[in-house]
Amino acid sequence: MMDAVKPTRDLPQALFSIIIILTLLCCALWLLHPFLLSVVWAGLIVIATWPLFMLVKRKFNGRKGAAIAVMMAFLIAIFLVPIIFSAGMLSVALENALTWLMHIDKSHLPTFDFLLNVPRIGERLHGQWLAFITLHADNIFTILKPWVMKIALVTVKELSQFGALFVNGVLMLIACLVFYLHGQTIAKGLRKFAWRIARERGDMAITLAGKTVQAVAMGVVLTAVIQAAVAGLGLFVCGIPSAALLTGIIFMLCLMQLGPVIIMLPAAVWLFYSGYHWSGSLLLIWSFIAGSLDNILKPMLIKRGADTSLLLIMAGVIGGMLTWGMIGLMVGPVLLAVSWTLLSTWVSEAEFQPTAVTKELL
Repeated sequence: MMDAVKPTRDLPQALFSIIIILTLLCCALWLLHPFLLSVVWAGLIVIATWPLFMLVKRKFNGRKGAAIAVMMAFLIAIFLVPIIFSAGMLSVALENALTWLMHIDKSHLPTFDFLLNVPRIGERLHGQWLAFITLHADNIFTILKPWVMKIALVTVKELSQFGALFVNGVLMLIACLVFYLHGQTIAKGLRKFAWRIARERGDMAITLAGKTVQAVAMGVVLTAVIQAAVAGLGLFVCGIPSAALLTGIIFMLCLMQLGPVIIMLPAAVWLFYSGYHWSGSLLLIWSFIAGSLDNILKPMLIKRGADTSLLLIMAGVIGGMLTWGMIGLMVGPVLLAVSWTLLSTWVSEAEFQPTAVTKELL
């Protein structure tokens, strides 16, 4: 009879086992913390560009090495080259601004000659403005110089971050190379791990996460690239200085769902102010076209990539950006889409039998 009794579970042994496993996981994450951001970014980029990688591989008759070389060259051109180019242009612009500050006088203040074209009151306003800057130029410089110097110091501090950004970019590219080489093995391992935890639901969550990343890349990132390219072409055609740098800023603004108008509209105003009325009118129309592309391309591309609510994905994109920065652009919609799908699947599995009272309410 005593032999038939099953031994009770050793609770302290199970508890200590869990503590040891959690400790090992925390230590592993702590050791990988300096590389975690680069690895996560690399994973999201490889997932988003995997269909393009497979297309390039087919073009090279299945030669994986050649396809990886093309993809790495593409990623270097997309990520590292703009960082180096932007750092160089910002440093030159900062040097010119500091030189201008050291030799500034009242001749550098705007004269607002366009006021002369204003009927009736323009000439009087222009004269009052010239008299004002003649009398109070020193006071204006005394007020503005500390603020401009603070802006210059902040800019210098931000420029120092380009070194860290460059290192993270290199680490990200190395991780991308590893993921392209062993992507299928890693994906199989993740699906096995998810199956071990939640069976079919876990495998479905991993598959949905990959599709959502690709949908966001197609909808948000590709739309931002197209908008930035169209806006940059408009800036270049209209003769705006530093058009390449402004195009990079427009691309970041489009990723943040702010659009290109924030840059293009002041540029058009500057053209009107400088007397280039035809170029200003052209850029104004061009900014409207570039800003409207977002409403046309994004819904079409996102729905093509994943069968998920557009409102859910856009809420994830904006909320992720506000919470985690640029990496939240991909992580936010993945979390919302996977959570919503798992929750709706779990709710739909229940056999709901409405009572007489709930039937009346329904």
